[in-house]
Amino acid sequence: MSNVIPLRNTGGFTRMDNTLMDALAAVHLSPAEFKTLHVITRLTVGYGRAEHRITAEDVAKRTHILPAHVSRAISKLLARRIIYRIGGSRSDIGVCDPKEWVYEEQKTPTSTQPKTVEITNIGNLDNVSKLPNSSDSLLYTKKEPLVTVPTEQITAPQGAEPTNLEQGSLVSFDGEDFKVDDALITKWAKAYAPVDVEAEIVRAAAWASGSKPKKDWRRFLINWLGREFKRNPKGADETNVPVDKIIDLYHRTCPNLPPVSVASDKTLRSMIVERWNESVAHQSGGGFWKPFFVKANSRSQVFFRGANVAPRLESLVSRSVFREISEAAQ
Repeated sequence: MSNVIPLRNTGGFTRMDNTLMDALAAVHLSPAEFKTLHVITRLTVGYGRAEHRITAEDVAKRTHILPAHVSRAISKLLARRIIYRIGGSRSDIGVCDPKEWVYEEQKTPTSTQPKTVEITNIGNLDNVSKLPNSSDSLLYTKKEPLVTVPTEQITAPQGAEPTNLEQGSLVSFDGEDFKVDDALITKWAKAYAPVDVEAEIVRAAAWASGSKPKKDWRRFLINWLGREFKRNPKGADETNVPVDKIIDLYHRTCPNLPPVSVASDKTLRSMIVERWNESVAHQSGGGFWKPFFVKANSRSQVFFRGANVAPRLESLVSRSVFREISEAAQ
């Protein structure tokens, strides 16, 4: 057929899931948003990776869109769950499952966009509208941090009156310890698996107690967890930690509790490693773990991340439950 052009020396192909291709055809996006999503897809899916660090400048060079416009497009794509980030505003970006996408943006009754624009030049293109900096476009500027929680939820500086969690804040810091809403811990545990979120929050508190106060402690913890996830994406180092033996001991000692269905679960194994390394006493093998599991086997429920649940190994080796059972009398 004359309309079929053979491809030679193409420099490679981008293999893409058909579901994603169909979603790209169905989603309603502005030209800037579509170009931005196209570049993100090219730099992630095109290289066979889930996430990659992509800046507004990277997208701007490939699309000839101003970085401020790209930042706004990224913000809207994030809000519509078309893309996601691992950590803070300069962290890696990936493309969400199309099942999570919001395909049509809900129109607001009144426009909040500025009516005046500034004219600038880019490449060979003249008269390109340059939007002034907004809260969205600050994603990639260094003038001020992008605050993602209401002002009343930002915790007080160290030494000042701490924010009360009951007043709506999900994260507060009293100068020594963090108080984090259980639902938020559960959400982070899923997002940053296999990182032991509770253990990392304790480490972050130890570091924060000797540093300058932060304006947004929630963002601080998100960045902390994101860095830890990057350092150990496969979970904690199991060297010299008998994880499988501990799981086997749990099965033998706790017949009343649910068995571990996936012994290779990275989150579970990382939590066991954390508990093992917390104290020399925890490293005595059966001398510590067997009495611990004997006490756990008598429990009908434990308080785990804000709810009373039937005990299972994951909840037993969570930091708070582990400490409570370890210190309980036989």
